[in-house]
Amino acid sequence: MQKALRITELSAQGFRNLAPLSFVPGPRFNVLYGDNAAGKSSLLEAIDYTATLKSFRGARTDDLIQDGSAHSHVRVRVAGPVVPRVFEWHLHRDAARDLSIDGKRPRSIASWHASLQVVLFQPGDLELAAGGPEPRRAWMDRMLMHMDPAYAAALTTYTRALRNRNKLLRAEKPDRRAIGAFDELLVTSGVVIGMTRARLLEDVSPLTANAFVQICGEGATLRVDYRPRVIPEMDVIRAALASSLDKDLARGFTAEGPHADDVSLHVDASLARHHASQGQHRAIVLALKVAELSVLGRRTGHTPVLLLDDVSSELDRGRNRRFFALLSELGGQVFLSTTHREFILLDTDRTEFRVENGVIHSET
Repeated sequence: MQKALRITELSAQGFRNLAPLSFVPGPRFNVLYGDNAAGKSSLLEAIDYTATLKSFRGARTDDLIQDGSAHSHVRVRVAGPVVPRVFEWHLHRDAARDLSIDGKRPRSIASWHASLQVVLFQPGDLELAAGGPEPRRAWMDRMLMHMDPAYAAALTTYTRALRNRNKLLRAEKPDRRAIGAFDELLVTSGVVIGMTRARLLEDVSPLTANAFVQICGEGATLRVDYRPRVIPEMDVIRAALASSLDKDLARGFTAEGPHADDVSLHVDASLARHHASQGQHRAIVLALKVAELSVLGRRTGHTPVLLLDDVSSELDRGRNRRFFALLSELGGQVFLSTTHREFILLDTDRTEFRVENGVIHSET
């Protein structure tokens, strides 16, 4: 059986609204319950930041540091397939953050991402099903950056080249030759991005469709398809950039390329964004997260940690129970936040924590 990453201890000081803590979670399902603004999401954010080095709530560094503190410090011990590892990070108001793995500075951000995989669901993720293309591209990028350093490098190169090209397009007197100098970077890195996303969706699509049926029950189907803006071939991207240059100059940005890709989601042949119910939207996103967990596990060789922030509030009781039954089959460590612990329909492997005013109380 595939081994799982498990957080065995987390200590935090000066982070968000959390009191100084040393938190020892259970190996499977950790239910964090309490009132709104008690600190449940802050704890999940600390775990997710440890994996991604970003706030899933879009917060700036100053917002992550507790009022009245000059810095925040989080230390996470993770049991993995080989040996335990310790991840530490310090955020400072007036200096760069400090990062270490097992007491040593990581070789690169990509190596940090490759060392710890976390899958997150939070209420804003409903935009994956109900919103425009951007959150779906971000979902692909987050997944791939955790398991493919070449993709992470290509995305960084592409993003910088695109930013510079767009800046030149908006210049008072645009220089076509200078603009064209960035095209080859967009072509070479864009092919890597498009082809890698296409391969990812080949793996993700059937897993998502299966998870959706398991959550919703028989009677509804989900189809997931990759929709590249431009076919990821060098000659095709190169030609698209050249042919759209006049229009790009008029609108002030680059229209063609993988930065405009999308993933289409159809429930029973109808576009989910416009026709699915709110409950179906939530089931779609949870199915995408289950598929993400499975793909990351297959490609890295170990099951990631799963974070579920306010996961059950809009699932009916049947879907709720089927979802947790599916998670029980997958294995791995899960952290769930809820205002009402009775919403979490789990009968076994459950450890409960009451969160109140930033303090985490073990209920066992």
